[in-house]
Amino acid sequence: MNNFRTIRVWLFVVLFSAICSTACTMVINPPKQRYTAYAPQEKIDLNIGLIITDDFKQAKWEKYQMGDTWIIPVGEWLAPNSVTLANHVFANVVDLPEGSHVPDLTIDAVVIPKLVFINRSQGASSFGQNIITVKVEWELRTPLGKPIWVETVSGEASGTGWKDPEKVLEEALHRLQKNAQKAFISSQAIERFAATR
Repeated sequence: MNNFRTIRVWLFVVLFSAICSTACTMVINPPKQRYTAYAPQEKIDLNIGLIITDDFKQAKWEKYQMGDTWIIPVGEWLAPNSVTLANHVFANVVDLPEGSHVPDLTIDAVVIPKLVFINRSQGASSFGQNIITVKVEWELRTPLGKPIWVETVSGEASGTGWKDPEKVLEEALHRLQKNAQKAFISSQAIERFAATR
């Protein structure tokens, strides 16, 4: 009888250990398509050098909870969409390699986006709100590095636990891009700088 009880205890311990050690990785993927639904606008008459850093391309959000890992690889979407946005907003955009220090005489200013915040909060139950917030800092400076304009733009979306988290992420990213366009075209600092070129 004692042997049977010991075997049951060991089976329980082994099964419990196996369950606890089985960790999952959940990836919330950004949309595959670029965002293109920008409001029509007259392009800002500047020749821009756009620097997309490796940190920006590889940016992601990670959260570890009860042995599970949640990942949002947001940089793979932000990088190409920053190029699309810059081309929509400015008259001419040239890709510059990270760490470029030599001023190009044909470039009026340099634009550098940087992810400064990303978070996904989950409600206490499936009926609670899940919120995804993404914030990107846009910096515009002269080719010699003098700041012209810096603005942090955010995009946020929410849904209950029943809503596909990839749809929530898509909404947040689309709002981020819309808000970035508004920030560029409403900036008096950029308008004043463009008038001097």
